[in-house]
Amino acid sequence: MSANKSMPIASFRQSSQRQAARMANEAPMPLRLLQLTDLHLFADSAGQLLGITTRDSFEAVLALAMSSPRSADALILTGDLVHDESPAGYRYLRETLRKTDIPHYCVGGNHDHRNLMAEYLGSSAMGPVALRRLDDWNLIFLDSSEPGRDGGRLGEAQIGQLQDLLADNKAPSMIFLHHHPAPIHSAWMDTMRVENGAELLALCDQNPQVKAILFGHVHQSVSLHRGSCQLLGAPSTCFQFMPGSKDFAIDDAAPGFRELMLYPDGRFTTSVVRLDHYAELPLYQAEGY
Repeated sequence: MSANKSMPIASFRQSSQRQAARMANEAPMPLRLLQLTDLHLFADSAGQLLGITTRDSFEAVLALAMSSPRSADALILTGDLVHDESPAGYRYLRETLRKTDIPHYCVGGNHDHRNLMAEYLGSSAMGPVALRRLDDWNLIFLDSSEPGRDGGRLGEAQIGQLQDLLADNKAPSMIFLHHHPAPIHSAWMDTMRVENGAELLALCDQNPQVKAILFGHVHQSVSLHRGSCQLLGAPSTCFQFMPGSKDFAIDDAAPGFRELMLYPDGRFTTSVVRLDHYAELPLYQAEGY
């Protein structure tokens, strides 16, 4: 299916580990999802942002995510994939993700080029609204970016499509996008959230099958609750922002990713996993990028 279709739907077979568990009448194994975000890659393999060689940090985080004896069922990348919006950057990302041999889904961020994403990532590049079905769960992807803006917004058509999708699909669901739809209590970062995030949150209030909204953009671990829905932000694979800061500030936390375990009954667990050590240190005195 074309990556430009509004709501493509696909199903993937259960992993061999989960199939074996069900055949043996054991408790079903959960889906294991890995969220990586804010890679900020460059065409140049030595390209740096705020003192971090972003390809190296991405590869280190990806290796950590793949090192578990339990294989992943999907990789989800939530935006700011290629900082310089270069064909070479997206080509590198495509080949790196293909080598994992794991289904992967990519949403764009404010530092991405939509046409290049579609050209080089193909069906892995999610459109404005996209649905993927994995076992008992719906994974919903939204493009919250607007050309020329650091903040985000969901269009009227997107909201309408999402409303219809949720009305027709009552399976447990997770929504993935780049920008955060609610304040995270960081004044400078909250000026760049989803402008009409309240509309998205209202839809989730009306549809309790939405168990979580996951986002990137914030370069930090975030965990908020809104009724039965969790709002979850993930650390960047490169540098991190200082939580709760009024102005732009770099944190000393290590690069990392978010892991999710999704159970057939609609429950899920999640944790943030970080590198124990990373040799490069960001430019803490930077005032922006």
